[in-house]
Amino acid sequence: MEKERYSDFKAPDFLLDDDFLAWLRGEDPAAEESWQQWLAENPAGRVEVEKARLLGQAMVFRHRKPGADAVDDAWQKLSKNTGQGTLDAALETEGTPGRVIPLWVRLAAASVVLVMLAVWIGKDYYSSRPSSELSRVQTANGQQLAVTLTDGTTVRLNAGSTLTYPETFLADKREVRLKGEAYFEVAPNATAPFLIRTGEVDVQVIGTKFTVKAYPESELVKVAVVEGKVAVQAAGNATAPEAKEVLLTKDEMATVEKAKRELSVTGYDKNVALGWQNGILYFEKANFTQFLKQLERWYGVDISVGDDVVMDEAWRFSGKFERKPIDYILDVCRYPELFNYQVADKKVFITKK
Repeated sequence: MEKERYSDFKAPDFLLDDDFLAWLRGEDPAAEESWQQWLAENPAGRVEVEKARLLGQAMVFRHRKPGADAVDDAWQKLSKNTGQGTLDAALETEGTPGRVIPLWVRLAAASVVLVMLAVWIGKDYYSSRPSSELSRVQTANGQQLAVTLTDGTTVRLNAGSTLTYPETFLADKREVRLKGEAYFEVAPNATAPFLIRTGEVDVQVIGTKFTVKAYPESELVKVAVVEGKVAVQAAGNATAPEAKEVLLTKDEMATVEKAKRELSVTGYDKNVALGWQNGILYFEKANFTQFLKQLERWYGVDISVGDDVVMDEAWRFSGKFERKPIDYILDVCRYPELFNYQVADKKVFITKK
């Protein structure tokens, strides 16, 4: 990263820079520290970087570098429809310049600005691109994102998640793929059902509101219905070849155990299933590995565990935390002094007590 060249960059300039785009897409994890250092040293450039983040995510550039004309056109739409002061106000945050913007602040900005961008920019931009191509929206650890699809469906992605979908949906089917966690508000279309594939589970609806949790490392896939009806199908395997399917209604949740393809239906706690959208972090009987992975996603940190740290396999952790720092949660879960820890920048080191 050549830090000097970014001193006079505006948002459109960042979107035409290869290094910035690689960081934006999460293709260069090693660049995270360099960019955070640059932001700390150049607080005036933080708002422009955040504008570029939001604009780039709204245009869904995926793996290729956008053309200057596309960026200029999108930027003109953004400036015209939001106004410079409105956008700046949405992106300003309190605290030390250069620190990573908290999830709840990023979520607020995304809700106000990014959804508007998707409405104003998305339709024109998508219509000019080949319908055979796929788009991919990906959130890094510590990030949440709201996006509007071309059919009017809105999707809010939780941290560490990926949504893949076609440029233009087919006339009789709207199919997307999800890795991670997302909340869907599907635009009704009786002639074109909306299908979500996670690999182990398919979710099909016509128009409704629900959440899907399907992180690759998790043993479970969960689908919780907020409104309407949702069909959930668990694929078969060698020991249980027949696919299992249930129809969920409001306030019901399907849980699929990946290994056995077992499918159960229960009620659910809305605070637990949906709280992440409001900046609330929940742990529900998480083992130590699951607990650490959830912290990494939520706070955007890398956690290293010493070889001499041994946790009881029966250890489970449950809790609710609203906008608490990571060291607060670590203090709670290590009681009674199960381990020591140290937080340095974006890294956490866990050592033996």
